[in-house]
Amino acid sequence: MKKGRYLPVILCVFSLVLSIQAVHAEFITEKAVIYETDFSTSPGWITNSPSNYHWDGDLQMYYFNTEGGTNGNSYIPVPYDGESFTLEFDVVIKSARKNGAFRFGMTSSEMDITRGTNVLSVFENGKYGKLMSLQVIDQDNHMHEVSSLYSSYCGSQTDCTTKEFEEERAYHVILKYNKELQNADVRISDKETGEVIWGYYVSTGKDLHFLTQLAITTKGDYTMNNNVEGYLDNVELSVYRQVEVTPTQTTPQTALPTATAVTTATTPETTAPTPTGIPLSPAAVIGSVIVAMVAFPAWRRR
Repeated sequence: MKKGRYLPVILCVFSLVLSIQAVHAEFITEKAVIYETDFSTSPGWITNSPSNYHWDGDLQMYYFNTEGGTNGNSYIPVPYDGESFTLEFDVVIKSARKNGAFRFGMTSSEMDITRGTNVLSVFENGKYGKLMSLQVIDQDNHMHEVSSLYSSYCGSQTDCTTKEFEEERAYHVILKYNKELQNADVRISDKETGEVIWGYYVSTGKDLHFLTQLAITTKGDYTMNNNVEGYLDNVELSVYRQVEVTPTQTTPQTALPTATAVTTATTPETTAPTPTGIPLSPAAVIGSVIVAMVAFPAWRRR
């Protein structure tokens, strides 16, 4: 059997490979909600003090009554894997005694306000008034904190003042961690009007690890009789993940002509364009022709 008998087959296969266009996978970043509750039903949060942390079925909100020295907490584990996240929730502070604080956010299993890891939004009635703040403690126990006290966030701004929260007022809180920029920020607005009350950011300087749950916590607060009472509502935790999208080739379809009807004016709907097939490159076509021209004479001579 002559070896040249297989040459045309090999060259034909090679020319076919030149004609095939590779389909490359693409990635897009999309929002994924990994936990949410509007407290219309019991959320099943875990607490070591059911009288101070529980679902209120009548109000369909989550009741809390924090106090230092009790180690009180309420939490729910979440399927979080270190990505950038956004936590949104509504909160009403019914009453806040001196030196008391409501702290809610993402924490490690420790849930300790003095050690990492945690990203917390804080409403505290402290030395300088009823301040809002952002507290981040990384896994190396480095604290990054900013509050609505003018000297904490204003810097050189001259028209900047201390911002305080009010009791019996509903607030919407957006708490974010950005892994790529290695920072965290908070924005607090009036739930009814949407007016931004205060917001700022801190730089973490590193990725945050070991965040495993959403939690209200007082662990690490040892001040007694500093109760903060209120309600939590509409909690949503979302992350931003890369999702693989593989473009597919489609065969264009010719639309059949239809009769034109007289219609009333309507608002057109905007639809996403349909992916179309990727055309062959000129190089692939020319390569196929050249290979075929070489293959045929070589086969005839043998």
